[in-house]
Amino acid sequence: MSVTDIVIVIGYLLASALIPLFVGLRQKNKEDFMLAGKKMHWFPLALSGVAASFSAISLLGAPGFVMGNDMRYLPTLFVGLLSIPIVFFLVVPFLYKLSLVSVYEYLEDRFCPALRYAASAVFMISKLGYLSLSIFTPSLALSSVTGLPIELFIVIFGLLTTFYTMIGGLEGVIWCDVMQYVVMVAGIAGVVIYFVCGDIGSYWQTAELAGKTKTWDFDLRLDNLSVWVLFLNCTFMGIAGTCSDQSSVQRLLSAKSLKDSMRGYLFSTIFGMPIVLVLYFIGACLYGFFHTKASLPPEIAEVPDKAFPYFIGHYLPPGVAGILLAAILAAGMSTISVVLHSLTSLFMVDVYEKITRNKAEGKRYVSISRCVTLGWGVLAVILAFFVMHVGNSIVEVSQVLASLLSAPLGGIFMLGIFTRRTNVTGAVAGGIAGFIATAGSWALNFYDVVKINFMWYAVFGLIATLAVGYIMSLLTFSKEREFQK
Repeated sequence: MSVTDIVIVIGYLLASALIPLFVGLRQKNKEDFMLAGKKMHWFPLALSGVAASFSAISLLGAPGFVMGNDMRYLPTLFVGLLSIPIVFFLVVPFLYKLSLVSVYEYLEDRFCPALRYAASAVFMISKLGYLSLSIFTPSLALSSVTGLPIELFIVIFGLLTTFYTMIGGLEGVIWCDVMQYVVMVAGIAGVVIYFVCGDIGSYWQTAELAGKTKTWDFDLRLDNLSVWVLFLNCTFMGIAGTCSDQSSVQRLLSAKSLKDSMRGYLFSTIFGMPIVLVLYFIGACLYGFFHTKASLPPEIAEVPDKAFPYFIGHYLPPGVAGILLAAILAAGMSTISVVLHSLTSLFMVDVYEKITRNKAEGKRYVSISRCVTLGWGVLAVILAFFVMHVGNSIVEVSQVLASLLSAPLGGIFMLGIFTRRTNVTGAVAGGIAGFIATAGSWALNFYDVVKINFMWYAVFGLIATLAVGYIMSLLTFSKEREFQK
């Protein structure tokens, strides 16, 4: 790294620390820390949503996926559009009017307290794994660029992000996300300009001849990343994820009005789409670059996720490399901070408040919340040392973690929101069936019994949850009503 790059990265990290320090001074109670005082405008919410969703996993994983495979993941931009009007017109207004801190409070009102706490525990387990992966990924980039041990960056990066999250609360997280969005766009733009000023036609042609630009796959086989599985996965998870993901719901609930909440969701989708396109474009150009102008060391070529960090450290000019490294840090920090804050919120509302029977303690509540954030951060750092033993690529690992627990959990929310006859028995049975379906799909593929693409895991889990949950509710509906009487 050049001196210029180091100055840029350090400057970004200092700015990330100053924003939450300033915001943290204004936090006096639970609503301030958990929901940013419910005063956020739709524009920062939209940018925050983009920054949080485009993590370092996306910035490194998408180009790496193209390097190792092709662009068949790109149609997620289009095949999931069906979920957008459903979420915009139905889900967001429904959730906003509930005025909750923990989205799982809804499950207590709709079904029973036990389901609320079970769902909250499931979310915490699944997000803790994702959080560890989000810490590992930017640490991988920094290690590849600097040559320093990755363990060092895992500790520094994880604890630094934990610090600014615990100080700034949700408002600090959102405003840091806004800055991180700007840095991320600037870094990606710098790479695009570099390729455009080079032999971009040759790079693209090389990638195209190697099959790296293949986008649409209509094959019906389960082991293919086909349009069919992308359509089903993005449609179902687009709805289920918004319903059940505390990270995204909490941001929407911080809006000053329902109108701002709805606009924040819609424009986060609109602002994010061009970034996805550019990341896959970068992946194809990277492949062409390393097969025409330069070559990758064998140890890097074997792990496609390392190709982009290697390119940043060895070929981008000073300044551009620093901005992109700051962008990777920004992407990672935005995701980590949002997930950390959601884990803290759930623990405080679903565990601490139930144990102490105290729901509002002013600044003392804020202080305890900050200590809980620190605890989650330290635990995630420890788990980050082991997280990459789960799968074959960054993108795949994140999908596996999301599918195993998030798909059945999202299915339970969909049953509660979109059906009237679903009861406690059906919801529990559906959740169990969904977990068995996702875990079973993963096991069949992992042990080579049946080759199944990882995108199917969530689809099978959601379908099983919805089908079993609703059918079981119909079979037990009258008996449960009699029991309640």
